[in-house]
Amino acid sequence: MYLANQNIKDRNLVRAREAAAFLSIGVSTFWKWVKEGKLPKGIRLGAGTTVWKVADLEEFIERRAAC
Repeated sequence: MYLANQNIKDRNLVRAREAAAFLSIGVSTFWKWVKEGKLPKGIRLGAGTTVWKVADLEEFIERRAAC
């Protein structure tokens, strides 16, 4: 269930659009980075449904900040 008003950090899993917004990038850039291996591939829940762990996205930000 998508809860637009809920803080992303209060959730465990997010879809691509929410993950891209969390990273302050466009959805196409998000998918490009997934394809390039910069971001994890995510968890396939079904046809056309992939989610990412918020903890993995936070870890990505921390790694980028350390560079």
